[in-house]
Amino acid sequence: MTSTVYGGDEINAIILDQGSYNTRIGYAGDDFPKIITSSYYGQLEDGNKIFGESINVPRPNLEIKPILKESVIIDWDAAIAQYQYFFNQLKIVQSDQPILVTEPIWTEPIYREKLVENFFENFDFSGFYLAKSPTCVSFQQGRPNCLVVDIGHDSVSVTPVIDGICLLKNSMKTNYGGRFLSNEIQDYLENKGVVIEPSFNIKSKILVKYPDMANYETKNITTTESFVDFQKQKIFHQFKEILEVPEKNSTKESPRLFELPTGQSIIIDRFKIAESIFEPTIYKFANEKLSFPACNGEIELNQANEYRPLKRVRKNDSNQSTPAPEVDVRGLTQLISHTLSTIDIDLRASLANNIIVTGGVSLISQLTDRLYIELSNNNPGLKIRLHAVGNSSDRINQAWIGGSVLASLGTFHQMWVTKEEYKEAGIDRILNQRFR
Repeated sequence: MTSTVYGGDEINAIILDQGSYNTRIGYAGDDFPKIITSSYYGQLEDGNKIFGESINVPRPNLEIKPILKESVIIDWDAAIAQYQYFFNQLKIVQSDQPILVTEPIWTEPIYREKLVENFFENFDFSGFYLAKSPTCVSFQQGRPNCLVVDIGHDSVSVTPVIDGICLLKNSMKTNYGGRFLSNEIQDYLENKGVVIEPSFNIKSKILVKYPDMANYETKNITTTESFVDFQKQKIFHQFKEILEVPEKNSTKESPRLFELPTGQSIIIDRFKIAESIFEPTIYKFANEKLSFPACNGEIELNQANEYRPLKRVRKNDSNQSTPAPEVDVRGLTQLISHTLSTIDIDLRASLANNIIVTGGVSLISQLTDRLYIELSNNNPGLKIRLHAVGNSSDRINQAWIGGSVLASLGTFHQMWVTKEEYKEAGIDRILNQRFR
């Protein structure tokens, strides 16, 4: 009887990184994903689904729908159809290749079961592995002990990683990320009476400056409200690219001219909106429907067999400190500081010296500078050190790149779970013992 053992560089594994804004697919060992596509899909009147750039073409009855929310799949049929569509584009031979799929830290056991079951039942990959996104980020940076700060589209999360394993009970998450900023921008523009018209519907325009009314002509293309909203989000996304984080308690303004697709230019204070990353309550919404509920970042997780690092045995301390007062809202700095305060004191200095900042929203100008100053002031006993990849593409795709590094390691071959093992061991054992 012979058995084949594959080295990491001999296996052409597939890496699938599911995000709320974009989904990334590519090969292990590559520096960059082959496919970066929207985590939305279009549904035609006859029920057919379309993916990729085709969803940006206006059609009379094209509904745009999300596949994921907060990096968790909410439309399973669309997710499976999208992945199969792009696997076919890459001409992947599933029986010859294993797949590594990333997941956020806040998934419930029932969701993880469904994810594993769907991949084994709907695809024919030779092996499967479920990796947590912060773990992948830590491998991309080559730092097994670190604090991963992910400022993404739907959420902001802070996760301690020890020996490559996430400490779930010390992790925190809020929704004050990219979508929160988009809602602020929408409220800011609508409150000023600015018309937000996507570029696909603009036939001609005359350049004007606010407060002059926009002067443009539309193509009168018939499409759905969900399609128009999806295209408006692209305008807000461009708006976020010119934001800049101010110094703390700064009274300065940073006016910048922003041209809308209608040809109307408006002077905005890019400090005002960017400040809400650190102080989420500072911007007052005129339209309450766009506002977000208060969130202090604490999450309840119900995952069995959680990893606990070894710590020193201490004598009982009779002089226990007074419990900290409850907080309703935590901005970025407070979220990180609170996470550091909950970590075992033996690990705190190591993690404070290895804070990895990732995610698309982290690219906002001066964000890491402000974060470093505030963390240093809030934690005078710790040496704070931030690690943020300078290349914007690498930072946005950091979890995928980390998964690529992880799956190409020579020792990783023993981590793949085959369909036979899945059927023999059962889903509970696979989740608790193999996908920690």
